[in-house]
Amino acid sequence: MVTQKQEVATPTNHSPPTRHNYNYDEQEFDKFQTFERWLIANGAQFPCLELRKYDNSDRYKDNKDGVLESVNSRVVMEENESEEKKDGAGGETTKSAITNEVNDGSDEMRGVHALTNLPPQAIIVSIPLRCLITVEMGQNTPIGRKILSSDLELDAPKHIFLMIYLLWDRAVNGSNSFFAPYYAVLPRRLRNMPIFWSEEELEGLKGSYMLSQISDRLQAVTRDYQSVCAAAPEFASIATLEEFTWARTIVCSRNFGLLINGRRTSALVPHADMLNHHRPRETKWTFCEESQCFTITTLKEIGAGEQVYDSYGQKCNHRFLLNYGFCVESNVEIDGFCPNEVSLELGWGEDLEEDEIYDDSKKSSSSRFSQLICGEDRECLEKKLAFWTRGDVESVSSEYFGSSWHTIASNMGRMGGSASAIMEATLGTSPTGADAAAARFAEASIVAAPQQPIVFPAKRVRVCISNNENTRVMFSMLRVLVCNSSELDRISWGGRAATAAGQRLYGIPGMASSATQATSIRMCRDIRYPISLQNERRAMELLLEITEFALSKYPTSLAQDAADLKNETAFPKYSNQRHAKLQVHGEKEVLHHFALWARTAIHVIDIILHELANEIKIVSQASKVTHPDRETEDGQNQELGFDYVIQAMEEDDECHNTILRYCSDALGAVRRDELNQIAAESIGIERTRNMGV
Repeated sequence: MVTQKQEVATPTNHSPPTRHNYNYDEQEFDKFQTFERWLIANGAQFPCLELRKYDNSDRYKDNKDGVLESVNSRVVMEENESEEKKDGAGGETTKSAITNEVNDGSDEMRGVHALTNLPPQAIIVSIPLRCLITVEMGQNTPIGRKILSSDLELDAPKHIFLMIYLLWDRAVNGSNSFFAPYYAVLPRRLRNMPIFWSEEELEGLKGSYMLSQISDRLQAVTRDYQSVCAAAPEFASIATLEEFTWARTIVCSRNFGLLINGRRTSALVPHADMLNHHRPRETKWTFCEESQCFTITTLKEIGAGEQVYDSYGQKCNHRFLLNYGFCVESNVEIDGFCPNEVSLELGWGEDLEEDEIYDDSKKSSSSRFSQLICGEDRECLEKKLAFWTRGDVESVSSEYFGSSWHTIASNMGRMGGSASAIMEATLGTSPTGADAAAARFAEASIVAAPQQPIVFPAKRVRVCISNNENTRVMFSMLRVLVCNSSELDRISWGGRAATAAGQRLYGIPGMASSATQATSIRMCRDIRYPISLQNERRAMELLLEITEFALSKYPTSLAQDAADLKNETAFPKYSNQRHAKLQVHGEKEVLHHFALWARTAIHVIDIILHELANEIKIVSQASKVTHPDRETEDGQNQELGFDYVIQAMEEDDECHNTILRYCSDALGAVRRDELNQIAAESIGIERTRNMGV
């Protein structure tokens, strides 16, 4: 339970603070005065704050850092990115700004400012529970009760009820609604939100996966609207699809995730949703059970006249843009980390024809993904497909298949392949019993099936300039995609070729029992260390090809984007055009980073392979004669060696730490293993020669 005994901060002087009509016309000023009076009459307190509207000149001078922030945004993104939602601790965020349109459609930006000096740990906003719109209120409407009884599958199940209450209350109670003063200050149009952009504005995102996300969001909203209307037909007379989409955007960008009296819920909080976005955070918010109020508390001193910010969390610009309608100009944390991401698709589609794979005369160098992922023969491809699809869809066969059987079965006909071979790759052993019967049945059912283009189900991963979990998952999937048959055998279960190095690298048992295997099935995201230098080189080649393909889809280069962003005439501050440019610029920075990573890794791997070849040559010669010149030769090649290159990378300020650590640690570990193996072979040769003597 959250308990706060502090009183709401009041002005330091004894006279009431002076409030100003900053750029509001008379009608607007009256509307916001009515809104504030309504809150105060119902117990809300914010005596040290005032709302300001900025004109164009204010946009460039008001913020202490030269940037004004978003005025209509709130919340933190869930992992599925279907909606935004803040946790009860209050988010952390970054700066930016958006255009917010008022009821007449004109551009407007607003912010909350301090009327007096605010000390740290001061409660500056207190909004009583009765002024909040909660999920439960929407569930208790006639429409909400029908939705609950229908057990609908909705894209945004919690937020739907906030939307329902907002739309139902406005339609049924109108100006008599308790929340009418709040509804009056909500923006009627949200032209800054990408789902409302024009075709011309969307053109600025050409090449970005965000276009698909915008389309998906619109489709999801339409599906939810149709589902609600099917469950409660009268809802169609309450709200149109356009109004429903507006409500979705309002709720998505403004709701707070709260713990109210022991129950987790989401709520719209009037006035609190006026605070703009800033990182690092300067305030925190929560629901105080003692006072039964939503409160905002300062974390630092805020001077009189300064803007008071909330924090929306550390996140990528695509999430800011999709859910809030703005991009951060410089989305970089204090420690230098940039959370901007790009979405990469791994796999291949039906554009790769069957005869392009194994017919050398028809192979195309311009295929979307080169022959790196095809394997040496059809059996290898079958096993790779089985491993790639483990855990993807609902299980139909045995417990060993997990959820991959639907995909496997559908692809066997396309490949003309062996179900037994696929099941063997999936199980890690030859199928027996029910599995063998399933394999025979599957093979019999596809004997006459015509061969179709091979399709590996695409997998998407979002990566940023970091060696985080998503980066490790991407590298794992790349390693699987370029595996040959022997490498697939090593990673599938770990039982058939579980060397000591394999155990250390993959975390697999040396002598895997069937019981152990049943609980240790590994999937394409689990190969967290290089399988071999050869496999890792192919993986880096594939990564380079993927990033170059992604970059080729954009109509402009990274350098052109950087130049465009300096042109504030063509790309004005806070405009949709500029936000689109910031989004694609951030994606390209990530793509260029991973392209550099791949090229650097290939170079380092080639150096290691050269070193290993020299060591092998020395060992092979040692079986015949001694090699007195070895030390001299090593000295001559020292500048070309691994240690020299790593040292040069460490001294290069432009070398990103993630690339350095990967080359030094991951590739260095494989290098040490290979050198140890060569040394062991050398000792064996020496012993054999001594025994002969």
